Amino acid sequence: MDCRSPAIAVREIVNAMFLINHSFHCHPGVMRWNKRAGPGSGVKCPPFHAICVVLVVLLHMLCSTARAQQSVKLDMASVATLARSNNWSAKQAHQDAATADAFARQIASARWGQVDFQSQYLRLNGPIEIKSPIPSNLVPVLGLKDLTTPLGPQDNLHVNLQAGYPLFTGGKIHHAIKEARDASHASAQAANDTDDDVVLTAERNYLSVLLAREVVNLNEIALRSYNEHLGHAQTSFQLGTAARYDVIRAEAAVAEQEKRLTEAKNQLDLAEAALRTSLALEDSIATEIQGQLYEITEPVDLSGAINVAVHASPLLQALRDKIDANRSGVRVQQGDYVPQVTAIAGRELVTSKLTQTDPTWFAGARATLELWDGGERRARVSQARSQLQSSEFEYHHAEEQIRLAVRSAYLDLQSQRSELTSAQKAAERSAESLRLANKRFEVGTGTSIEVLDANVSLTASQIGIQQALYGMDLAYLEMHRYQGDIAEVAARIQK
Repeated sequence: MDCRSPAIAVREIVNAMFLINHSFHCHPGVMRWNKRAGPGSGVKCPPFHAICVVLVVLLHMLCSTARAQQSVKLDMASVATLARSNNWSAKQAHQDAATADAFARQIASARWGQVDFQSQYLRLNGPIEIKSPIPSNLVPVLGLKDLTTPLGPQDNLHVNLQAGYPLFTGGKIHHAIKEARDASHASAQAANDTDDDVVLTAERNYLSVLLAREVVNLNEIALRSYNEHLGHAQTSFQLGTAARYDVIRAEAAVAEQEKRLTEAKNQLDLAEAALRTSLALEDSIATEIQGQLYEITEPVDLSGAINVAVHASPLLQALRDKIDANRSGVRVQQGDYVPQVTAIAGRELVTSKLTQTDPTWFAGARATLELWDGGERRARVSQARSQLQSSEFEYHHAEEQIRLAVRSAYLDLQSQRSELTSAQKAAERSAESLRLANKRFEVGTGTSIEVLDANVSLTASQIGIQQALYGMDLAYLEMHRYQGDIAEVAARIQK
């Protein structure tokens, strides 16, 4: 049953339902077996819909078990992909970039002005009116004691539409938009730098798993070799060609190697746990580690690598955008020294109002200029310039650190290449020494110590080979981490 395809699963359920339906012989109110019991046996069968429910439940259980048993295959390319998509630090960095982009769009809306719609309803305790007393000599003539002049009704609805458009701001809006956009670009580049950082961390953990796995394998091989030597020592002791001390020494070596194997397995478990953490994988998800440590054979140009890192590093690009944003911020603050001119217009949509003298529409321009603020504008400009200078210092410091990091990774790569060559030669010599020590011990001319020392030397040199490969791979990835293409390199050089 293929639980990965819903269409196939549904088709299998329908087929099973039809098979069950045809296997029953139905009578009114009773379902009887057609093949085994027959229509007249009186053996009742379960209702058809109940059997279908049981089939669906069983299918769900089988599919859940199959999904639980599926494992995630991890190699260098998939580790980079999962790190960029699952790591919480990377998600937070990209969310911050989305926030900065939304803020940039908010600032950019200022160039189109603003249209406001206002509405208010007032219920007064009575109509607004003015009562003027009539002179006493005119009261008999007019028949009134006072004159009442209405100004507004008791129910008042005031609805109007107003618009404003900036005519001249001394470049404040333009530079504010540029500042926000540069800050958004800087945030996006910082998110890319975080991606590269989490990919390097995940790849380091992945390489640590490969190294720990190889160390476990080598220790298992060494343990088998120790056990073989223990058997030879016991046989030689029984034949009288070896001393009891050789047997005791071989047994102690086996126990010590078992301890080293246990420690290696513990290191492998820790490395796998660290890899899971960096990839945000749950403990219930099974993993299958693929790939192996490999030798970097392609030549690396130090000066070229440094130049690429300086021009392509996401961190330096983010700092360059930050400098541009701060430079625009200075010009925004300088715009307060010039008048701010805005075109305004309004239209009253409902004429029920408190006073009949209010206009129904208006249009014009508004200009504002601060004449005296106690030095606040000067302080804001000084603060913006200080932030600009600080960001420039930060950029130069980061550039020096990246140059140093690339040089350090390059030197580590060259050092690990030399270490690999030395470890390979040492492994060849140790393997030959072990072979000769075993021969001498078998013929009774050698001791158990010689064999055990040769075993230790061979295992150490083989582990040294793996450690050199690990250091070489890690140094190569660190160089490309600062060049901004570690994910592409991880997908390309996987062996």
